[in-house]
Amino acid sequence: MNPNDTWLSETNSPKAVIAILFGSIDDLTIEHCLSLYPKGLLVVCEESLPIREQIQSISAKTNIHDFLKVLSEFLLIDPVNRPEVKISSSIPKEEFPTYERLANHTLNQIDTTQRARKTRKETGFIRQMQVFSNLPGYLLSRLPEQWKGIGKGKIAVVIGAGPSLDITLELISNISPTPIIIATDSSLRALKMSQVDPDFVISIDPEKTFDSCSNPDFTPGTLIISSQAHPSWSEKWNGKSRYISGRVLFEDWLSEKGIGKTSLHAINNAGLTALAMADFLDPAVIILVGMDMSGKGDGSTRYAKLTGRDHIQTLSQIYHEIPGNFCESVKTPFLSDWQETSEFCKKISAKRTVINLNDDGAFLAGTNPIHPNEFSELVNLLAANIKSSERFLLSLPDQRRTIHDIGKVQVLTLLAKKCDEVWEKLEKEDFSPERIVNEIFQDKDLSTMLGDFSFSIMPSLVSGDKSLCHESIIRELKNIIWKLEDAILASSPPESFLIKFLSEKFH
Repeated sequence: MNPNDTWLSETNSPKAVIAILFGSIDDLTIEHCLSLYPKGLLVVCEESLPIREQIQSISAKTNIHDFLKVLSEFLLIDPVNRPEVKISSSIPKEEFPTYERLANHTLNQIDTTQRARKTRKETGFIRQMQVFSNLPGYLLSRLPEQWKGIGKGKIAVVIGAGPSLDITLELISNISPTPIIIATDSSLRALKMSQVDPDFVISIDPEKTFDSCSNPDFTPGTLIISSQAHPSWSEKWNGKSRYISGRVLFEDWLSEKGIGKTSLHAINNAGLTALAMADFLDPAVIILVGMDMSGKGDGSTRYAKLTGRDHIQTLSQIYHEIPGNFCESVKTPFLSDWQETSEFCKKISAKRTVINLNDDGAFLAGTNPIHPNEFSELVNLLAANIKSSERFLLSLPDQRRTIHDIGKVQVLTLLAKKCDEVWEKLEKEDFSPERIVNEIFQDKDLSTMLGDFSFSIMPSLVSGDKSLCHESIIRELKNIIWKLEDAILASSPPESFLIKFLSEKFH
């Protein structure tokens, strides 16, 4: 076959060292591709191929969940450069829709992965600074396990910030019995305008500030916050915050040292985490409000007007058509968010009723879509089947999960030792920025402790990126260690530890 006729379509990634090939590929073409992409090939064909070194394969008949799992693992081979995607011209016409669907999922996954990696690279320093800023709260004021199940027999309302909120939010005050209200951070201005006070507010986004979402005087209920969230949130709630664990490398490091994670985790986004919070409380019924998982019209309008964020448009090259609640399909640029939320809804709906109060939006597996026009019927049904209870906030115990003094001193001592270890390396007489950077980040324990900052730098270190500025990394590293030392002081250590920390080095 003429090389120009081998591929029906292909992407152009000049630095690619891995590739995904769709369709049956002859041995000669496989060998040629291996010479072009030496780190590996993923071949998607009618039947999976025998396992060979540097070649993985998967059947085109594989279900999409397993396909995306294999693809995600394959993309980890090269964390820096974008892979190439090639579709064979030999795919039979009747099979082409299957391959086209998988290719679209592949391109979306590559875009999502590359965007996440780019974000990590650009914000790794900021994220780690915020993790250390939140460290005292994470150690001393975490979500108590005693709250698990305290919503039993009640109604929980999860409030997102999707466009449907403009129509559905005003209906919330009519729900009886009085529900537990769990709100995402982006919905706060809408709640303020509608005079709805949530019991819990969820914030997990490192880049989203309090001022961008709420009015200065509106800090209702208890803040449920991740260690990566912007510090402005915990500052505003002034002690009414409870921290939850998440996909955070530094938290993994703490867990290895004996500081276990909370059973409720921050997952993906505030909306999904709010849903997980509702499941944690174990109510009889969960009602979703403003959880559209899609945009209005062409899919770019993400927020309700009431939130004051409707001017924020989501611009994407690809808008996926997904099943709608009251129409055949709706559009979304957030395919993975919808998939993960839908799967979670399906999982928790096996234990309780999940109602999606929405005039539009994406269909979520396991939920019962209810249009606002049918709301009065829903209220009557709930009133007849759910016993009334006192306002949730009045009975919420002021509990928090904290580390006892001995454990706290142990972990703070370990952190202080790590700070001293970094300073000793930076103060060497034969100091060389490049050598010290490599020495610090090749130390598994230190690099894991430095979490997102390490994660943002390691791909460039491993690939030998010549544009890497080691002096800049050293400056950022010093700021991170200073922030960690501030966090140690803010974690209420006993006086004996404090005296030693301020006067001598830990060994």
